[in-house]
Amino acid sequence: MSHLARAACLASVLVAAVFTVGCAGVAPNYAPSIDNVQSLKQSGAQPAKVGAVVVQADIPGGKSIGLRASSISSPVGENYGDYIATALRQELELAKLLDPQSGVEISGTLLRNNIDAGGFSTNSGQIEARFLVKRAGQLRFDKVKRIEHSWESSFAGAVAIPRAANNYPVMVQKLIGTLVADPDFIQSLQK
Repeated sequence: MSHLARAACLASVLVAAVFTVGCAGVAPNYAPSIDNVQSLKQSGAQPAKVGAVVVQADIPGGKSIGLRASSISSPVGENYGDYIATALRQELELAKLLDPQSGVEISGTLLRNNIDAGGFSTNSGQIEARFLVKRAGQLRFDKVKRIEHSWESSFAGAVAIPRAANNYPVMVQKLIGTLVADPDFIQSLQK
């Protein structure tokens, strides 16, 4: 067998391994968005606490997101609702608007949590969540926010899977960005 034939054989074995070996890992930790924090700081919002973001029963991606033959789970809590609640807390804390004793509470329900990692040139993900704001138990805000995010991908799973995982925090930043850009949300946090 020639050197070129051996190299081609080895390459095909490696490609097959990339597509058949599955593994589980955790999503990257959330990194707050400077834009979101600035928007919150400049909003005139009062401090709030973050309650639970529950996962709608039996949604795919609630506890683990499939990425080809791999999967990732939340690095915090038990599911991706906990990830989003933690992200909200981080954003509010950096904006100096987090107060666990506040009478204003932000909570929600994760409705969709998906990453499409099967594309060879691009991939995308979607998150949809219903957010609520209550002041002293009275509902002041109730809306569904949805984002879709795309990025360059690769045929090789060894490249595509980490890129997909690394884009999850970006997706959450965008989701929170749609929330803090909503004047009704900001108004619900004001006196």
